[in-house]
Amino acid sequence: MIKQKALIVTKVVFSRTATKNLISQAKYIFKQTKSVELSDKYLDKMKVFIVDILSTFPQSGRPSEDLAPNTRKLVYQGYSIIYRITDIHVEILTIYRENLP
Repeated sequence: MIKQKALIVTKVVFSRTATKNLISQAKYIFKQTKSVELSDKYLDKMKVFIVDILSTFPQSGRPSEDLAPNTRKLVYQGYSIIYRITDIHVEILTIYRENLP
């Protein structure tokens, strides 16, 4: 009989700043596409990616001490996701794209 390891899932929470960043990104995508559906779909995919990856593999981002102490950086299609791992959850601190205003 093969013994399987229990899957550990970490809660992922978005800070107020990260939520504002997502809203700003949605507005930018809408301005470019003129489609609420496309902007919503893109951001939904980004959020699912973030939660799926970081809830199961919180260490998957690279350390980003240059940005802030005890942070890590995960990249999704050109967007940088800066987060911190705590004892109780993974906190998404900010989300940005270098080449956007």
